[in-house]
Amino acid sequence: MAAINDKFDVLRGWEPGGDAGIDQSLPPIKVNGVPVQLEPGFIVALNSNTEVAVATSPASVALGTAAEPLLYIVLEGNNADTSPQFVEKVTCLRGKLTVKTDKVQPNQAFPVNGKVTYQEGLMVDHAPTATTHNIGTVLANDLAADGTITVEIDL
Repeated sequence: MAAINDKFDVLRGWEPGGDAGIDQSLPPIKVNGVPVQLEPGFIVALNSNTEVAVATSPASVALGTAAEPLLYIVLEGNNADTSPQFVEKVTCLRGKLTVKTDKVQPNQAFPVNGKVTYQEGLMVDHAPTATTHNIGTVLANDLAADGTITVEIDL
């Protein structure tokens, strides 16, 4: 059960097939034996031990040689929900999705039809000349109204 004040929501997923969203229950990495706290809407990356952690910074794809990390967006986090805390797993989604989220870096413009990437698990503007991994397109910017943006992402 999500926190009442959380503003993350999946608005649309695509039908089964090449663009279908995939949900998985994955364990978060542990620091000193304690799972890191992951909130709904965080962008996370899968490591070689099949654990997820906050996706820190996108790979540079300028030369086409950087391997893009396997990214997910957290649907059910372990920050407030007791079920994920008990089983020590979070539910993550991967694929083509439309989401409304408040998990954004501050002081970003997020123009409609602008591209987004991620930094420290949060969405950030993807500059037109950026050479980093683009994960989606802004469909609506409601930062002034309710602190959210609506983004079509493809992870």
